[in-house]
Amino acid sequence: MSERDQRPGQDQERRRVEDMLRVRDRAMAAASSGIVITDATLPDNPIVDTNPAFERMSGYRRAEILGTNCRFLQGRHGDQPERAIIRRAIAESREVGVTILNERKDGEPFWNELHISPVFDVDGRLTHFVGVQTDITERKAAEDRGRFLAAASDILASSLDYAVTAERVADLAVPWVADWCAIDAVGEDQTLRRMALAHRDPARLALGRAITERQQGDPDAPYGPTKAIRSGRSHMVTAVSDDELQSATDDPALLRALRDLGLVSVLSAPVSARGRIFGVITLATAESGRRFGPADLGLAEDLARRMAMAIDNADLFSEAQAAVRARDQFLSIAAHELRTPVASIKGYSQMLLRGHRKGKLQPERLARSLETIDSATDRLALLTSDLLDVSRIRLGQLPLRPRLLDLVDLAREVVDRYGDTLGDLHPLELSVPEAPCPVIADPDRLEQVLANLIDNAAKYSPDGGAVRVTVAPREDGVVVEVHDAGIGLPGEAVEGIFQPFGRAPNAVEHNLPGLGLGLYISRGIVDRHHGRIWARSDGEGHGTTVGFWIPRPGMGLSPAETETNGSPGGHDRRVVADRRVADRRVADRGAPAKP
Repeated sequence: MSERDQRPGQDQERRRVEDMLRVRDRAMAAASSGIVITDATLPDNPIVDTNPAFERMSGYRRAEILGTNCRFLQGRHGDQPERAIIRRAIAESREVGVTILNERKDGEPFWNELHISPVFDVDGRLTHFVGVQTDITERKAAEDRGRFLAAASDILASSLDYAVTAERVADLAVPWVADWCAIDAVGEDQTLRRMALAHRDPARLALGRAITERQQGDPDAPYGPTKAIRSGRSHMVTAVSDDELQSATDDPALLRALRDLGLVSVLSAPVSARGRIFGVITLATAESGRRFGPADLGLAEDLARRMAMAIDNADLFSEAQAAVRARDQFLSIAAHELRTPVASIKGYSQMLLRGHRKGKLQPERLARSLETIDSATDRLALLTSDLLDVSRIRLGQLPLRPRLLDLVDLAREVVDRYGDTLGDLHPLELSVPEAPCPVIADPDRLEQVLANLIDNAAKYSPDGGAVRVTVAPREDGVVVEVHDAGIGLPGEAVEGIFQPFGRAPNAVEHNLPGLGLGLYISRGIVDRHHGRIWARSDGEGHGTTVGFWIPRPGMGLSPAETETNGSPGGHDRRVVADRRVADRRVADRGAPAKP
């Protein structure tokens, strides 16, 4: 065959190859995945072609990498076991797929889902390798975040001890999601107390703890955790600058220590639930060089929410346990309190029955027995009324019948009544201004409060001593206080005595009777009048002052605010029972009892 006869066939084959190459080039240019083609016939398999997607993914231009080996993508991550898998597959001329950590030109790491395929010619000879690469960094990060949050949730569910779980969560976060993790608790004064600090390097961890000791306790610091607490919102610094470090402290030594940490990114998320901030979680990067972004901030906020729920649930559990203990204590005390009047009623009733059957019922014994039965019945009625008031207070349905009244006149009436019953053991003193002290309030309910305070003052002064009642006008209302010289209050017991069934420890130690309802009911009554109630004491053995404040007319209740969920008749019966029992308490017990 002549050369002229061969040329048309060669031209046709050349055009076919050129068309295939153009199709390949268009496909490579349009592909969203990075494509790298290496020459399998040359040593070290040099790169002979790439596509634009690979250039965007790696940060390298095509001209920079032609003729080089793909090992340049390893960067600082060349010791991964996936490298050995790739080498074996290339040596055996077979396909392989791996997920491997690579590095872009600027040093940023990225996760690469790599699939390598060998290419053979028509004679079966290996000519090239084609590597298809997909950047799955975001997907991998999302999977890691999900696994991290699941592991953190398991830790938070494993214990009700906030200190223990905080340390374990911080240790979990490093190095999974950050180089540093700090967890702080918020005190009532908004200062922070470090619960946990984690880092992989013990030496750097010691430096971080030293910095914590110098930084702790400044609620006005303009950075990180304190800023998140003040604002109630997360705070992130993507790239920490030296100016920000200088704004964090005026202490040169502390500034040097902060610089030594080499912080790159920092974010803080408040741990809050139901409007209450429990603490703050802070994550930071340093030696890894990674910068935080929106996804990292979302992770920290999700972790903070989960931790807040765990803490809130732990608090609710503790409150429930405390409520169960208070209930059990109440049932024990109530049973004891009920047993005395019930035993009196039962004993004197049986005695009357026996006397009646024998026809030997003397008038004096009859009168004394009936008086005792009547007194015990009043005490049972008062206990029942107290329990009913507790229920109404908890339901927000305590009935009131407010009207304009003078607290000076009310105090005089109550003191006159109790002055006779307290006797010489507890002389009752009254100090009032000459001018009236008008308020809009329910007189029967305020009388109930004042009676409770006087009863307590006498009961908690078993050795005697004056009980002083003062009424004093204020610009915004009227203050009534009752002071005794009795056993006093331990400092930590002041708030507890206003809780249902709450009693001070020294009251229990002195074996003083009472259910612990009087002050709780008093607080409920004062709260319903938009007032305040308090107690103060210089400590055990130094007496106690309990007082309440009622706002002036126009600042609190109005006469239009009538009672709810309670009949006037039932309310009147309660007041009558209170007065009758108050008159009999000293005779029955030798000292007023706490309602």
